[in-house]
Amino acid sequence: MDTSTSVIQEYKTRTHNTDESPGYFTTDELQKLANLWSLIIDYLAANKDKRITVNSELLERVKNTWPDLRQDETIDMQDNEQVTRRAWKFTKGESTVRKLGLLNRKPVDHERQLLERHVCETTQEYVDRVSGHHVPLLPTSYFPSFKYPDNATRNWRDVFWAIASAKQHPDIWVHRYLRANGWDTNKAFVCIQSVIEWRAAQALDQINWEGDICLGFDEQRLGILQLVGHDKLGFPLTYFRVRRIMPRANQSFVFKRYLIHQFETIQHITRSHSRITMLCDFTGFSMDNTPFNIVHFLVTLGTKHYAESTSVLILLVDSWLFANFWSLIRPFLDASLSARIVFAKTMNDVLVFIDESQVPEELGGLNKIDMMKVPEVNDNCKLFDEKRRQMAEIEWREKVEKFEEATRIWCTRFNGDKSDTYSDVRDNAAHELDRAECHLGQFTRARTQYARLNMVDSNGQLRPFPKK
Repeated sequence: MDTSTSVIQEYKTRTHNTDESPGYFTTDELQKLANLWSLIIDYLAANKDKRITVNSELLERVKNTWPDLRQDETIDMQDNEQVTRRAWKFTKGESTVRKLGLLNRKPVDHERQLLERHVCETTQEYVDRVSGHHVPLLPTSYFPSFKYPDNATRNWRDVFWAIASAKQHPDIWVHRYLRANGWDTNKAFVCIQSVIEWRAAQALDQINWEGDICLGFDEQRLGILQLVGHDKLGFPLTYFRVRRIMPRANQSFVFKRYLIHQFETIQHITRSHSRITMLCDFTGFSMDNTPFNIVHFLVTLGTKHYAESTSVLILLVDSWLFANFWSLIRPFLDASLSARIVFAKTMNDVLVFIDESQVPEELGGLNKIDMMKVPEVNDNCKLFDEKRRQMAEIEWREKVEKFEEATRIWCTRFNGDKSDTYSDVRDNAAHELDRAECHLGQFTRARTQYARLNMVDSNGQLRPFPKK
């Protein structure tokens, strides 16, 4: 049975394959994980003060270019209900000609107007405009940490532990690169080095701190990429409305930053999950609303920077034009991600993976999605509290050192036993680090749409989705 068939079978039987997953490693896999951690710990010790220069085109271009893009005042920007009204409907079991029920349907006027705009107004600019004065949604300046306050560089060790502790157990993040590289320890280590250097150079900590305040308001309003529910195996479900990519996406820095922020946000609020499922809606596909450079960037994120984070990738397709486009994209996919891609032409195809209660209403399902809420003045009050942030940072660093030392001992004395004393001590240290990172994140990451929609708890973690 090939991998793709195995993935489909998992969903048909609602039985998640736990092979190669944290908590279910074989002795050989645990040994390779220990070997990878040994390489990481040794590198951290030898490069404790290694600095990486920030060279983020995203930050610079957003700052320099956004004010030059003016708003078309003929569009009513405040009619949220009209903008997000259902445009198309996905229907069950129809003929091939009408297989998606979309051929003669067009977006409602307000959605089309937004899609045709050439406007790039940030959330901060939108709030200031409708308020008639500046509303301070963020502190005036950012610094990476109290220990390394220089915003022009990032400390390699800090960047590594920031992302490794973004999951409930650092093994969840680290082991992804073993899976992505066929459990080759050396290749996985090289890949992790590359990812950390990319995260540092792109200043992803600052993008998380600024949150959606500095993103394009229209992208969020249209809900281009959004967490909407869960699939049949319980993995969080994201919905990617490809048709809503605006023509101005040729200003690629705008949409790239939006995508990175969405990936970062979903990664943090699903810290207990090793994977997510993505439903990509390519209905109404055209080369105008699906720029190749943006899709290629998305593939790079999924195969390299956020490797092995997808349970299944469902592509909803209704256009024969997509076949030519797919032939351009497919060579860039790795074998692991390719095996988790499935195509859907009818509702029945989707229902193999997602219950109807979780399928978005605009596709004919029963899931009525809340789109967004505009930030308010006190949304990010904790970002202004430097005293509590400093205390949280000190605690986080203490827990990092404790887990690092526990991991060093575990690697040295690993004997293949999954329940030895050293493993227990290390797992307890991981639990303490998880709590410390959640606490620190309240002072270093802006509040998200999911918090405003009450989808996450006080620690910023995804609440269980209610049954619909």
